[in-house]
Amino acid sequence: MAQTFSTVKLSSRLVDEARREAELLHRSIAGQIEHWARLGRAIENAEGFSIERVRQTLAGELKIENLGEAEQDAFFANLGAAFEAPSPELEAGYALLGEQARKARAGRRPTARSAKKSAA
Repeated sequence: MAQTFSTVKLSSRLVDEARREAELLHRSIAGQIEHWARLGRAIENAEGFSIERVRQTLAGELKIENLGEAEQDAFFANLGAAFEAPSPELEAGYALLGEQARKARAGRRPTARSAKKSAA
């Protein structure tokens, strides 16, 4: 059976790291990234680690304190990744919140306190 390939977008930082590791370990860049993916899958399926519990915590269904140390590390890594590269839906939500906040600030009437600050 012929092997099929897919194209994915990866950060240049990840590709550069994979290039360095691949050279050291005599792998192709794709082979190195596949190796890392297999390792990640193995860790997620390891005894004492539940990626499902991490997903539940990310969804707010489980408290962080209920996770083991490795699960907490995975939780914070996933949370950090979400902040670094938010989904288009999340970006749209942030934009909507920002627009609502701007409108709310623009619609405020001056109070006696803000008038005093402006006069000073």
